[in-house]
Amino acid sequence: MPSMTAKPILQYGNLAGWPFKLAEGLKAIGHPSLNVIPEDSDFADLKRRLPFHEAISRPGVPRLLKAAQRFRFLLDIPKKFSLVHYHASHLLRGNVHHLFEGRYLQQHNVPMIVSFAGSDARNLAKANARNPYFFRSPNPAHDAAIDRYLTSISRHIRFAATDCEMAEYIAPYFERVFTFRQLVTLSEIHSSKPRDDRPPVFLHVPTDTEVKGTSHILAAVARLRGEGHVFEFRTTRQLTQTELYRAIEDCDVYVDELRCGSHGVTAVEAMAAGKATVTFIRPDLIDKYPPELPIVNANPDTIYQVLKRLISEPDFRIQKSLEGRSYVEKYHASAVVAREMLDVYQQIGLK
Repeated sequence: MPSMTAKPILQYGNLAGWPFKLAEGLKAIGHPSLNVIPEDSDFADLKRRLPFHEAISRPGVPRLLKAAQRFRFLLDIPKKFSLVHYHASHLLRGNVHHLFEGRYLQQHNVPMIVSFAGSDARNLAKANARNPYFFRSPNPAHDAAIDRYLTSISRHIRFAATDCEMAEYIAPYFERVFTFRQLVTLSEIHSSKPRDDRPPVFLHVPTDTEVKGTSHILAAVARLRGEGHVFEFRTTRQLTQTELYRAIEDCDVYVDELRCGSHGVTAVEAMAAGKATVTFIRPDLIDKYPPELPIVNANPDTIYQVLKRLISEPDFRIQKSLEGRSYVEKYHASAVVAREMLDVYQQIGLK
């Protein structure tokens, strides 16, 4: 087991809280790791209060000072950290990463690996060709910018770690792409026995209503209510991570997203809570997930039928609820993912 006095692995970025959970998972198995974020702020207007260890800048810091703080932090990385795992974020500008940041870390023999959020690496032409429900129209200028970005960072970052959907966009740029599953800290999420003593409670918490297909979900809910089906539907946006966990624990079905084509971390959190979880998995990607995947698959054309089944067939709803927690324990628990990623780190040069 590595010594906890060794230099820590840097988890840089605040992608949906994953970097913090990975750092904590690594520490739990005996390897030091630290999650540092660029600035103590959240995506758009959200206030999720995602955990992290350190922030380089505070909100409101002038742009030039912020750049100077990041530059100073970058210069200290070789003496403070053993490896850099970028999580959809870079210290300086990603599309010129090769000019200094990547070159500097490579010259100092710091292994690097990068993970992506989606919009930072997804080719829209390919996404639309593979997914008729995708939420953004083709945009050649966007795709050209993505190509410049991936070309830049891959000059010195030879490895990437991401999910099966993102892998197809980035594979041409990297020497190797590893699987990196979303991870959860199981002790933070209470799993309860599925309930059949009340009408089912559905929950939808969209960070981005366009991405999540919220209008299609609301239309299906309105149609079901108009037909007299008995259920409760809850939706909200502004929740902290702790509040989100409590809201998920109090529902029976979590309805996540209908347009991306792969599941996100909130779907994993909902499964961890023992909830039937609805999201859209592209048909061509299903075989790339573990065979036990208990997601209830739905898209904008099928969401009405899927919600209706979950209301009218409690045995089906309960079965999916029970399957979720065991699936997450096997594939997404922070200790499981941390061990997998430590093996990846060692393969790419961690000593």
